[in-house]
Amino acid sequence: MFRHGEISTETDRGPFLFSLAAFLGSLLAAVLLFVLPKGQPLAVFAGIMFAAVALAAAAVLFAMVTDCAFVKDDTLYMRYMFRHAEIPLAQIGRVTHADDVYSVFDRKGALRGTINAKLTGIDKVLNHLDRGGVLFT
Repeated sequence: MFRHGEISTETDRGPFLFSLAAFLGSLLAAVLLFVLPKGQPLAVFAGIMFAAVALAAAAVLFAMVTDCAFVKDDTLYMRYMFRHAEIPLAQIGRVTHADDVYSVFDRKGALRGTINAKLTGIDKVLNHLDRGGVLFT
């Protein structure tokens, strides 16, 4: 789901559909609990709890949709929520792996971006970087 090209990471279907179902179910339950029973404190409390679950599920969905890395026109693009980074493959100095995160450094040693190591399709991106001569440490 949500591929950005041939060499790209993507969102897993299972967790995405589960989060989507949690969001829609919680939202529906919250709306029904706020609209149908009038003035019952337990229904209002349950509605608030379902609304909190819907907000949390919406945040998880947003993070899932925006977390990606892809190679296009010999440039590595890394995106996560509101952070975007890009670097031409020829300028990548090294890539390190720690705590399920790949950190991408330029030739001067400055951190240019990070990639989630648990994304589906990360192997294709890393293989393309390896074929391009990127140093992995």
